[in-house]
Amino acid sequence: MTGTADEVPADIDPQDAFQLFSHELRLEILFALWDAPDYSLPFSEMQTAVGERDSGKFTYHLEKLTGHFVAEIDGQYVLQYAGHRVVDAIQSGVFHTSPTVEAVAAPGVCPTCGASPTFDYDDHLATVTCSSCGTKLIEYPFDPGGFQGRSLDAAIDAFDDRTKYKWRLASGGVCFVCAGRVAVSYAESPHELARHDRYNSFFAEDHPAVLHLTCRNCSFFSYVPVGVRLLDSPRVVGELAMRGVDTTDRFLWELPFVTDPDRLTVRSRDPWEVLVEATTPSGTLAVTLDDDAAVRAITTRPSEG
Repeated sequence: MTGTADEVPADIDPQDAFQLFSHELRLEILFALWDAPDYSLPFSEMQTAVGERDSGKFTYHLEKLTGHFVAEIDGQYVLQYAGHRVVDAIQSGVFHTSPTVEAVAAPGVCPTCGASPTFDYDDHLATVTCSSCGTKLIEYPFDPGGFQGRSLDAAIDAFDDRTKYKWRLASGGVCFVCAGRVAVSYAESPHELARHDRYNSFFAEDHPAVLHLTCRNCSFFSYVPVGVRLLDSPRVVGELAMRGVDTTDRFLWELPFVTDPDRLTVRSRDPWEVLVEATTPSGTLAVTLDDDAAVRAITTRPSEG
């Protein structure tokens, strides 16, 4: 394949693709294949699986899917990548369910006061708040599918792992939703976030700057703490590990350089230069980020006394 992403032709119009699933039988076909061994079935077994006796009707709807969502290979109908993605979107739960989790104890400690945090979930937003000082440490969308087949403790772990992954990937320029290009820029929290209603009160609204992430291909956008860029730098992660801070063994809400606005200093805005300070048992690691939110320099300062 040559050329830019903007030049890649579409085999099917996106709106037409969604309209293909206006008939429930087509979704039933995808789910029948999804449930089958190796995601494939012969025609007769698939027709039986969906419970459609009219072969003509079944054939008509199957043909609408064949070629893009389903492929016929050696007498078997096989669920294709696009078909898997349709199933994935439905199984995420965002279209048809929105569970609520009242505040429960969350693992780890509040980096501000050392108390135990709590976790709650409502309207697709997961929130970790300190039970003592009331600091909202982390808040981010989490698909209802994250609770399926897991204990609540395991779901909280999954929220942490998934949020780290999504923030790191997107702030590195790759959209975790569609794999498109993500534009990464800085924003001053108060006026930039006032236009959006994703949060009642943004958890990082008192940070002097946040990262504004916007996909050039899909509807994804987000605002995340600047300190998350440290987690995507092997140099920084290695330096922190050598100084007693294992970022792989701590929850996002236990990392002050992610949650604490006082660890962030905006040195300039044109071009942007931001200093993020991470405290370790042996001193402070000062990381300078450039206008592209990439690590420019790392300096160390020993502990006083």
